[in-house]
Amino acid sequence: MLYAIMQEIERRFPDATVILPSFNIQHGYSYIETKLNFRDLPGAFLYNPLGKLHVPGILRRLGLPYEGFTDFRKIKNVDYFIDGSGFAFSDKWNPGKLTYDLWKHRLENYKKQGTKIIFLPQAFGPIEKPWTKQLIGLLSDKATVLMPREEISEKYLLNAGVDKNKVKRYTDFTSLVEGEISERLRYLKDKVCIIPNLRMVDKGTISMDKYLDLIQKMIDNIHEEGYGVFLLNHEGQGDEDLCYKIQQKVGNVEVVTGLNALEVKGVISLSYLCITSRFHGLASALNSGVPCLATSWSHKYEELYKDYKVSDCIINLLDPTDAEKKIKWLLNPEVNAEMRKKLKEMKPKIQQQTREMWEEIWKL
Repeated sequence: MLYAIMQEIERRFPDATVILPSFNIQHGYSYIETKLNFRDLPGAFLYNPLGKLHVPGILRRLGLPYEGFTDFRKIKNVDYFIDGSGFAFSDKWNPGKLTYDLWKHRLENYKKQGTKIIFLPQAFGPIEKPWTKQLIGLLSDKATVLMPREEISEKYLLNAGVDKNKVKRYTDFTSLVEGEISERLRYLKDKVCIIPNLRMVDKGTISMDKYLDLIQKMIDNIHEEGYGVFLLNHEGQGDEDLCYKIQQKVGNVEVVTGLNALEVKGVISLSYLCITSRFHGLASALNSGVPCLATSWSHKYEELYKDYKVSDCIINLLDPTDAEKKIKWLLNPEVNAEMRKKLKEMKPKIQQQTREMWEEIWKL
């Protein structure tokens, strides 16, 4: 999502200055390939040492201003504030008063200076808990536009009372980003790519033991069909640790890790089949024309399949035979080729929706 946003800014405003909180980039700014004038938040070098000394928390408990010691600090002369979060505005993230207060501080500042405030998360909702409702109400009041990716998120927003004139639905917008395929990774071509996701466990969808057992059985099924398989770390240390835990349990399976986002998408595009628990692993597979199965912990997975006119690709975790049946189905050369044809036909339509989304944003 970050590359999708930054590449669009590069196309439209090549001389722009982009500010991003450094904590969002776990591998450091050298990880990002961009021609933009790219900067950290002012004073960001102080956040970590002050955080270790609990300075923001102490000030907050004393009723003193503390926001300037966080990534929610005020920034002047901002034309656009673009939020590309994942799933932050949902009961599943359990926002509280602190989250609400920080967002209130940030958005009031931007609205006061006339900044266009754009929300482009992967998904919104559910919105039932009191502080989630208050947070969404704040977004409704302060945002210029909220752009849900699919119908369910849109309904959550509207049912929560968000101003319908501020809600504009567009599909996932990463389809314009092309993956990078390095020569050292071409040996992965036509293997099956499995992308684990720690969120499957820590969001209560499945226990760790059952999740490990499921992936082990899928790897066994793939080997029985005569295909090679590898584990891809799509995002962060937590998923990398999970990949190695799976490797320890299964044995002879390679872990591919340490790649930047463009390389990750490139590796996915090489695959014969992708099996993912990461949402953007699914998005990258579909818009790269690669058949993909998914385990889901959120409505956003099912809804993205609908956009690509694909069905029956969510693995039913309650049916122990479902994964095996669907793996055999999509490993079949004829089925695989037909799915690739369908995805290839859908890609230009998805990309056109994304271009229309950006036109909507820049004309505000």
